[in-house]
Amino acid sequence: MADVTTMRATLYSLALACLLFQGLPQPARAALGGTADSVESDRVSMKALTRPVPTGALRKQELQLPSGTVVTEYVGGNGLVYAVTWHGPTLPDLQLILGNHFADLKAAAQQPAVRHRLVRINTPDIVIESSGKMRAFAGRAWVPTMLPSGVTAADIQ
Repeated sequence: MADVTTMRATLYSLALACLLFQGLPQPARAALGGTADSVESDRVSMKALTRPVPTGALRKQELQLPSGTVVTEYVGGNGLVYAVTWHGPTLPDLQLILGNHFADLKAAAQQPAVRHRLVRINTPDIVIESSGKMRAFAGRAWVPTMLPSGVTAADIQ
């Protein structure tokens, strides 16, 4: 009987520890600049469905979020995500899909020159364009130095 009680207490402790761990902030997966493996991690984290994308010149993966927002992650031949786009009724988790570049967006959004509905960052390290209003958000971000040969900013839609 004591063994059963000890085992139950251990299981309860383990379950409580798991619940507490899930509530702790998790490190952002670096989708932009990360590996193609981060696309699947993002899908799971955002509870998204994978949408089929016709094969063409660009390798990309579309994720349909439960809110209806679509996130597209562009993957280069080297297996790295060089660009992301989003459009839909809600903003996706930008910290998740922008990874380390989220700090650039956050800093730009605090600048007084930024319009309420439009944020644009254009540096040699990152380009981010985000706009929208309630139920109509859109944006794109890319790392200029990571663009594959023959791919231009106009290809990132």
